[in-house]
Parts: sequence; structure tokens; C-alpha cells
Amino acid sequence: PCESVSSNSQRNTLSPSSMPPIAKKRKRITISTIVMTCMMLFICVSPITIYAKDSKLDISGILYEFGSKDHYEFSSVSETTATTPGNTYGTFALSGDLAATGSKNGVNSYSVTSGTNVSFYYEYNDSMLSTSDDQWHLVDDKSKKVNDISFDENIMKGAVILQISKDGEKWVDVSKSVNVFDDIPIQKKSFYETTNIQLINGCYYRVIVAYETSIKRGSSKILFINKDNYEYKKTAEVYEFFIYDKDNYSTTDTSELSKFSLGKVTKTADEGYAGSKEIEIDDAQYGWSIGDFFVSGYTSNSKDDEGNPIFLKNVGDQVTLWFNLTEDIDKLNNKDNLSISSDKDAYDQYFETKKTDSGRGTLIVRRTDYENVTSDPNIYTNYLEANLSPGADTKVQLCEEGDYEVALDYEIKNDKRIVFGKSILPEYTHYRIFFKFSVRNGNCMVYAFDSVTGSELSNGSITPNGFKLDLANSRYLDINVKKEVLEESAEGLKEDVRFNRPAKDGEEYTDEGVYTFTVSNKYTNQETIKKIYIGDNKILKAYMASGLTIQEIYDKIANGVTIEEDGTIVEPSSDEIAEKTEDAIEVSTTDISVDESDTEEPAEVPIKSTNNYINSIDLGIVGIVIIVVVVLIIFGTKKKKFEKSEKGKAEYDVKGDE
Repeated sequence: PCESVSSNSQRNTLSPSSMPPIAKKRKRITISTIVMTCMMLFICVSPITIYAKDSKLDISGILYEFGSKDHYEFSSVSETTATTPGNTYGTFALSGDLAATGSKNGVNSYSVTSGTNVSFYYEYNDSMLSTSDDQWHLVDDKSKKVNDISFDENIMKGAVILQISKDGEKWVDVSKSVNVFDDIPIQKKSFYETTNIQLINGCYYRVIVAYETSIKRGSSKILFINKDNYEYKKTAEVYEFFIYDKDNYSTTDTSELSKFSLGKVTKTADEGYAGSKEIEIDDAQYGWSIGDFFVSGYTSNSKDDEGNPIFLKNVGDQVTLWFNLTEDIDKLNNKDNLSISSDKDAYDQYFETKKTDSGRGTLIVRRTDYENVTSDPNIYTNYLEANLSPGADTKVQLCEEGDYEVALDYEIKNDKRIVFGKSILPEYTHYRIFFKFSVRNGNCMVYAFDSVTGSELSNGSITPNGFKLDLANSRYLDINVKKEVLEESAEGLKEDVRFNRPAKDGEEYTDEGVYTFTVSNKYTNQETIKKIYIGDNKILKAYMASGLTIQEIYDKIANGVTIEEDGTIVEPSSDEIAEKTEDAIEVSTTDISVDESDTEEPAEVPIKSTNNYINSIDLGIVGIVIIVVVVLIIFGTKKKKFEKSEKGKAEYDVKGDE
């Protein structure tokens, strides 16, 4: 509908509320188009990084298909197909605080936040397990091999294999499962979680899912017998990727680092790696070591009362425990008959671990913190095979302040007698490398932060708000705090100590007073003292700023100093001193005045004795002299004023004109 308008300006200008519906729609479409275009341009020109923190990140792999007589030999296949939700049994995904960072040696690479791990998922349902013969469905695979991986049992309805590698070339089996899809028809849970020792060194992972399926392709008749025709195929889904700790993973050349070697190999009992026996000359372990533990990244070191090393670190230091494998675990000491065996029923009596299949060597690390709380030990099974390469330095972990206990348990197989290529009555012996060490901060500092602003307060700082104490994770320092205030006394305000006691991390102080912190480090024999004042008293501000005692400050105030708001003591200037001196002289002159109307003669002093008489005469003479001098001064002054006003007026005027 048309509306009448009163002017041309009104006719040519429409507000949004007065726009016809079509015009409004056009405007909305135009704005939406512009916004969408800008967003698309931004996406196109911006680099994209995929993050997965709480949700799962689907991982693409490679799909291989084989005939029913094959053994999933995917390493020899050149043509490959990418996995999709439509051509795989399930979906493989990773979950954790990780981000895609490109590729490494041809496989996808992901970084993870330090201190966190990544969970592996292969999620599926039972749709291919329970479907009809006319659809692709799972069948029993009675083979025992996938590529170059062998099983003790038939694969049956599906196998899932997890492997890890340091270089992406040599793979080590972490887990192998058969008949998976029949034993667990529906899977939504994680089947594996990475370890921090893998991530700080960077680790390649390979997940292999293998299964055989079949579909009915009609029927045929042979000699009056109907026979169903089936098509079979074997499928292998292979997922390879690299994950590393983005904060701690590095390719540091340890040859340039200072090193402190730790640990000594001992022979133990067969059960629980307990006790210690002498390694004699005929022992398999005699005269050589499987590898070396060492610590780097410290500034200095000392020893505790038991002789265990203490490593002191400063800001920026990263104390790190390493292990260097020096032997081929399949040919120890260059002998074909010596190897690291897989201990299938191992436990450690000292750490009280459970019996488990530990694989080829178990590394155990346990930490006790500053509150004497001992954490559960970190246990790395199959350590010598899964995480190490001979001759390479491998990080065990970064070490913060605390006390550490470390053990490497392993079993050596000695094939003394070989008959027809097989070992007859091999000998198994348990060995252990065990040691302790501590890490301490080498500094001797305590930090204070304003309770309101959060800014750091240095020594001698003044704040009206109060402050909070921060030890900056130096948990083994001895800290004492003394609080002083001004108190009324019979002699005025004096400082008074209200408390003198140990301080603790995170403690907050808000009451007025001067706080003195004494920090000492018993490992370096260093001491630091800091003072901070809470309040607005100028005397205490000066006490903080000057280093003077309270009495010295009062003395200076009596001598004319002033105190600024920041506690600075300001001495009076020379002009101020001169002005005060002149004021004092003027006050003294004003006090000595004579009343001119007072003309009475002094009264006679009665004579009581000769001495009194002489003293009276002396006083009288002095008084007469003073009166005469004062009268002469007054008379002279008046005379000069009179001459100036009467006789010298003309001369004064002339000089004034000149």
C-alpha cells in the first residue's frame, strides 16, 4: 500500500520499519550474503588446525582386500584404498587434548599437551555379525597369521593388533586379540591409552583390524544337488600415525649435556625380583651391562645422608632421566644364546606390583613429593623392546622436585644347549637395576603478590591491600616470617614483634604491620631476607624505606625532616633552615622590650650582709646599664626618623626621582 508523504526527502528515505516486506527481505538477503561471503573468504585464507580435546577425532587409514587363501600381506601391496565409513567394519578414532600438525615420514602427525595421554577407539556394532547370507557378513577365519604377525589361536571373527615403533620401520607388538567381534559384539570403549614415556620421545602407532567376510552369490546344481555359491574376501584396515608431547618432545643431542650416571645391575631371586646376589664369573651377566641410566639438565649436585645424589636446578633447567640401551636384546653381549625373555608372570616385591605379563623388561618409576606422599608407581611393561633402540638415548621422564625410586627388572634366557635348532632346558635368570635420587630447586627465593592488583611486591614494598606468599614450587625451603607493629607505650610509639613463626606457601597476610621473611636453602646454604609493609602509617613507611630505627626517625622529625607518602625522608633545605633561624631571632628580639612610661626608681635593697649587699650593687648596676642603652637606642631611632621626615625630605625626593 502507498502512503502519502509530506516532502521529497521523506519520499526518498524509507526506515526499516516502513520498508515493504519485499524490500526488507532483499536487505536481509543482502546482509546474509555478505556475511557468508566474508566467512568463506576467511576460512579459505586461514590455516586450519584440527583439535580434539573432549570429542573424538576420526582417523583415516588404508584398506586392503585379499583372497580367502591369503594372510593379509598388506606390506607387499602397492595399490591402496582409503578407509571410509562405508567400506570398514567400524570407525577408528583418537581422543585427547591433541592437534593435527601435518605429517612425519609419510604418516599423519599429532601433538598432545604435556601430561596428558591419548585414548584409542575402534567403535563398531553387530550389523555384519548378524546379517543374512545375502549380505556381506562375518565368517570364521581359521588362519593364524596377519602379514608377518603370528597368533597362537585362529583369528576367527576378527583380529585387532596394536604395534608401536620408534622409527616407523621396526614394529613391536603391544597387543594382539582374536575373535574380537564375536567376544565383544558391540564396542564403544577405548581399547588402549598412550604412555608419557612414548609421547616425550615421540612414537609411531599402527592399528591393524583384520577379518574375513562372505556373501551368497546364488546357487548351482551338481548331480541333482543344490549348492549355494559364496564369495569370500579378507580385509585389513591399517591405521598409522605419529604422536608426540608438544612441550617435551625434542631431538636434543645429549652428547652436549652434562650427565650423571645412576644404577648398578644386581642378580635377584626368581620371584618378585627381590634381594641381591653376587654376580659371579660364570654368570650370564658377568662383566657387561644392558644399558646406562643417567640424569641431565641440572645445575649442580650433592648427596643426601644415605649417599644418594641430589640434583639442584635453577629457572629454565629441565632435569631429565634418560636410558641408553647398549645391547641387542636378541643377542646379548654378542652371544647368540643370550637374549631378553618375556616374563609372563612378573611382579616387583619392593614396589608391591601385581603379577602381570611384563614382556621383555619392566621399568618402574615412583615419586614421593614434598608432603611425603608417595604416588602410585609408573609401570612400563615390555620396556626394552617397545621403547628403545640400541645406542639411542631415550627419555624416561622430566623430573620436578621430589624423591625418586627407579627399577628396571628383566629376565635373561640362556640357551646353553641347542639340539636340532631348539633350546634344551634353557636357563632363566632375573636381574635388576635399582637406584634413588632427589631433585631440588637451587634458588632461595620467596615471592609476594598484591592481594588486589596481583602485581609482584619486591623487597621494601609498601601495600595497603595485603599480599599472598608464593614459593614458586620450591617446596623444600625453610621460611620464617616476623610481624612488627607500632604500639603505644609510656615513652611513645615503639615497634613491637607480634609473631615470629614458620610461613607456608599460599599464606595470605592482610593485617597492618611490617613483615620480614627469612628464606634459607639447606642444600645450598643460602639465605634471603625480604621486608614488606601493609598499611598507611608514615612512620612505618619511613622505617621500610630508610632502614633507620623508629627512634632515629623520631629524632629526624624533631630536627625538621618531612616524610613523603612513599616513606622517603626529606631533609629541610638551607633556605628553610635560614628562614627558621631568622624567625627564632625575631621572636627573641620581640621578647626583649621596655615600657617607656616606666620611670620609677628602683627600690632600695635592705642590707642584710656584706655579700648580699655586693650582689645587690652588681645587679643594680647591670640593670641601670641595660635601661640606659635601651633608652639611647630608642631616642636615636626617633631622632633619625624625625630628620628624615623634616630636614631630609627634599633630598630623599630628589634621589627618588633620579
